[in-house]
Amino acid sequence: MNTRGFLRRSGFALLAVGLVAGAAACGSSDSGSDSGALTIEHVMGETKIDGTPSRVVVFGPQWLDATIALGVTPVGYLVPGMTATTKVPWEPSIPDSAKRLDMTGDYLEQIAALNPDLILAPAFMADRTMYDKLSKLAPTIDSLSSAQIDPWQDQVTALGKVLRKEPEAAKVIADVDGKIDAVAAKHPGLKGKTFLTCMLTGPSQLMVLADPKDGSAELFTRLGMTMPEKLVKEAPTGGRLSLSPERLSDLTSDLLVCGAMPSLESKFKQLPGYADLPAVRSGGISFVDVVAINAINQPTALSVPYVLQTLEPAFANIAGS
Repeated sequence: MNTRGFLRRSGFALLAVGLVAGAAACGSSDSGSDSGALTIEHVMGETKIDGTPSRVVVFGPQWLDATIALGVTPVGYLVPGMTATTKVPWEPSIPDSAKRLDMTGDYLEQIAALNPDLILAPAFMADRTMYDKLSKLAPTIDSLSSAQIDPWQDQVTALGKVLRKEPEAAKVIADVDGKIDAVAAKHPGLKGKTFLTCMLTGPSQLMVLADPKDGSAELFTRLGMTMPEKLVKEAPTGGRLSLSPERLSDLTSDLLVCGAMPSLESKFKQLPGYADLPAVRSGGISFVDVVAINAINQPTALSVPYVLQTLEPAFANIAGS
């Protein structure tokens, strides 16, 4: 198993993980009919889908939620950090008919036993070697873009085509985007404000997202917000920037969302210059738990409304409403 993917899902190393993804176009062609074929482009190349898949295996929270949002129960799923008792607020109960794959065993063998006709796996859980192995079991779709995190809308759109559920996919996207737009209408003062999302990975390390094109930034950009240009220019490929405590003053955004365990949150608030941060002065700082930062870092059609609700107080403070 690619341990980088495990860290991204299961703990506060989420934003620190660097991903390696090949450059490839995102999209699809040949919409096809129920019995026809279509092709989906992704970072590993192209995948041809014949007919309508009915036995889908999914890797990662984004593909899992896209599948569930379209009313499809996967025959198997593998989400690092998810156990039999794991339950996130936005996700309905997964039927017992869906097999939770065991990461500690030979999950390729487990997948093969499910006789899948479609596998969905993001790049951080399926590099080229793994993708090739999965593709021998069933048509496999990897990440749709070279960004660290795909826009959830692109995933729902692509999956809607594959499952012949394009109207349903369009409705899912319209409903969620409508909720984001409702927040923008309620707080028009958000337009033009700046934002940053970050994670405290230790007492002396702060990981900051500084890529406005990353899928995890889309919610905020749709609200009319932008990232501080200084950090965007400085960020390496992949858009995750590591800052030391001495650079705390570079967090100049109006909204600052930080994932942190309580002990690290306390230490962060004690850093010199914390009280002078714009987000702190305006009430635009929001400390969130593992569940919320995962929802922000890997947004889905199901988790975005939860994020909007979680950040509502900070939105209201910085928008002046």
